[in-house]
Amino acid sequence: NAVEEHLAHLQRVQIKYAGADADVLLPSHSFCHQIITEEFQEQQTDSSETAATGLLEKIIADQQSSVKEKKKKLKQFQKSYPDIYKKRFPTLESEAVLFPEKPKFRQQLMFFALKKPFQPFQRTRSFRM
Repeated sequence: NAVEEHLAHLQRVQIKYAGADADVLLPSHSFCHQIITEEFQEQQTDSSETAATGLLEKIIADQQSSVKEKKKKLKQFQKSYPDIYKKRFPTLESEAVLFPEKPKFRQQLMFFALKKPFQPFQRTRSFRM
């Protein structure tokens, strides 16, 4: 029932009335030309490579992701598309420019700051008394 109504609607839409839309000339049929297999594969490779390169640039330019997330995504990308990754980052230095190293300052641990040496059994003595 619903299929028949849909088909009837499609047929009504395709009916052309004389004089209506006379200024618009649309070709009734259009055909694609056949291409050879090598050309198809070349087009497929080009479009896939373009899309993957766009994805890589989007990962790099993403301001909302943290550095850790970006590194994780780039590592996944490198595993999936090593050739495209190598084109974008030919050397380790080119990748290092993207993530400059921050100087790491480690906080001194608390037991170094204590004036008295650490006494692990200090509390147990108080329980004996």
